[in-house]
Amino acid sequence: MNINKLFMVVIFLVLCSAFSTSGAADDPFKDQQAWVQEQDSEVKFTYLESTITVTIKNNNDHVEYFKISQKYTGTLDTTSGSPIYWTVVWTDPCALKMIKYMSDVDEDDLGWKVQPGETKTVSFKVRAYNINSSFPNYIRQPGSNNTFWPLLNEPGLQASWFLPNEIEYLNPSLDLVSWKGHFCFWIKNMDTTRPKVSGIVRAPIVPIDSNLTYSNPQVTYVDKQLAWANTAAWDVLLYPGQSKHYSYTYQWPTSGGSSSKGSAGSASYNIPTTAAATTNASVPTSETGVPFGLFVVGAVIIAGGVTYAKFFRKNE
Repeated sequence: MNINKLFMVVIFLVLCSAFSTSGAADDPFKDQQAWVQEQDSEVKFTYLESTITVTIKNNNDHVEYFKISQKYTGTLDTTSGSPIYWTVVWTDPCALKMIKYMSDVDEDDLGWKVQPGETKTVSFKVRAYNINSSFPNYIRQPGSNNTFWPLLNEPGLQASWFLPNEIEYLNPSLDLVSWKGHFCFWIKNMDTTRPKVSGIVRAPIVPIDSNLTYSNPQVTYVDKQLAWANTAAWDVLLYPGQSKHYSYTYQWPTSGGSSSKGSAGSASYNIPTTAAATTNASVPTSETGVPFGLFVVGAVIIAGGVTYAKFFRKNE
C-alpha cells in the first residue's frame, strides 16, 4: 500500500470515528445545552458587515489567482433558510475583475493575482445584502420539540462557524499565512410595545481555531459549545424597539496569542475595547444553523482534504 492510499485509509477511519461520536456530541443530555425548537425570536439582526485582511503566499512556480466569495454558508442550514450574500464595499489594493463569475449578487467577481513565490496581503470590506431592515432575521439552532415541563432552558441566539483556511483545500499552492476579520452587527428588539427583553446573543459568524482579540462592548463570556471556537457571547437587555451595536475581531491562526481565556459560564474576559465603528443599520444576517456533530464531520473532511492536497496530491 503506497503512502497516498494509507493516508486515505487514515482519513476514512477518522471519519468513522467522527460519525460514531457525532450522535453523542448532539445529545443534549451529554454535557451540552439542550436546544428546544422555538417559534420565533424577539431579538433579530438588522445589520452585518465584515472587514477581512488576509496574507496569502503562492508556493507554485506560476501565477495564481484568488477572489472574494460573496456567499456565506458556514454552518447555516440552507435547507430551511438562505445563505448570507454580500456586496463588496471596498478593496485594498484595488481588486481585479475575474475572468468568470459565480456571484449571486452581481456579475463582478473581484480578486487578486499572486506571482510565483509572492506573499500578498489584501483587505476588503463586505456588507450583508440579501435581507434588509424591513425583514430582519436570526440564526436558528435546530432543536427538539418541546416535551419538557414545567421548566425549559433558554440558550439565546446561536452563532455559525466556518474554517478560515478553506482556500488551501481549494488550491494547495496557496498558503494562508494569516487571516483577520472584524465584524459589526446591529440587533433590535422587534417588539415595540411590551416589556423589555433579556438573553444571550452570540457572534453571528465565528472562525474556527481563531483568537477573539477585540469586542465592543466587552463580551460577557466566551462560549465553548463548539470546542474549536472561541464564540463571543453577550448578555443583553433591550427595551421595546431598541437597537444595539456590537463589534468583534478574530485572528487566525491561534498562535498569535489571545487575551480571552476560559469556558462558558465565566463572568468576563480581558478583551480590549474601543469606540464602536459608526454604521447605519439596514441589513441583517441569515436564519438557521446545524447540529454540532455534523459540523465536526465536515471539519474533519475539510482538514483531511487540506492535508492530503498540500502534502500528498502533489506527489501523485
